[in-house]
Amino acid sequence: MSFGDHLDELRSCLIRALIGVALATALALMFGTTVLDIVFRPLLIVQRANGLQPRLQALGPTDAFAAYMRISFLTGFILSMPWVLRQAWQFVATGLYPHERRFVRMLTWASSGLFAIGVVFLYFVVLPIVLQFFISFNRSFEVSGLMPSAFQRLLLQIPTAKEAPTEGADPLRVPVLREDPPDGKTGLWINAATRRLVVRTPEGLWSTPLEPDAVSPTVYSEFAIDFYISFVLQLALAFGIAFETPLVVCFIAWIGIVSSATMIRSRRYIIFGIVVIAAVITPPDVMSQLLLAAPMYLLFELGLQIAKVAERAKRKSADPAS
Repeated sequence: MSFGDHLDELRSCLIRALIGVALATALALMFGTTVLDIVFRPLLIVQRANGLQPRLQALGPTDAFAAYMRISFLTGFILSMPWVLRQAWQFVATGLYPHERRFVRMLTWASSGLFAIGVVFLYFVVLPIVLQFFISFNRSFEVSGLMPSAFQRLLLQIPTAKEAPTEGADPLRVPVLREDPPDGKTGLWINAATRRLVVRTPEGLWSTPLEPDAVSPTVYSEFAIDFYISFVLQLALAFGIAFETPLVVCFIAWIGIVSSATMIRSRRYIIFGIVVIAAVITPPDVMSQLLLAAPMYLLFELGLQIAKVAERAKRKSADPAS
């Protein structure tokens, strides 16, 4: 193909990719509330498991609506990523020989599957670990001894609290249960699993989180909607793209840009590059970077093994006598 034909093919691939993104975004807009529920669920589960109120904060009047629109657009982009990757591979295939194009068609389906696996791995494995780490880290910021001293009471004119009489008072006994009792039974209890004080009345269920000790955390892990969505979607794109590593390694070895032997000799530099890439495409925290760099390296090693097999098959097909 001439240079002009390559430009025409690039334009066609870009148009088809944009159409796919637009259709996926329209579908995401129709189910935006469901998408938000899916995105919020890991955080709410981790918050509840740590005895926190499961909720996010809307710091501005339009934050919830902006989050709805943003999650729909970015979800549409993520959903259309397999189609976008297909168009990218199709453009690459125009500059290859027929037997190489067959190889690229196989990569097209594999790249879509690996991208989806990366997002699923993030959602079910990485995201709960990251959220648990940061919520636990935030709870470590505690300031004790906040009762005012006698001088501070005098300076701030705080009246001295009188001790209430306790004679004749019946102690309140609250049962501690591992799980909430069956529906229909009213009463007061403490759920030890979720660390919540629960009251069931005929009108419904009421609960409040309990702190594990007398000192409340200085940093309370209630996150803003927009910041949380940006965090999750940036990680989703990062893991989806990073899981394409085996195909990239196999492809560049197949077409002869860099052989698998050369990549093995340069492994230390590739590891450094993986760490740099993980630091660039993830949010600025060490936990997310490590959780991305580790599977990227394992996927690189997997790609090396596949590349070796592909190179041997290519040599055999090029030399029928062997």
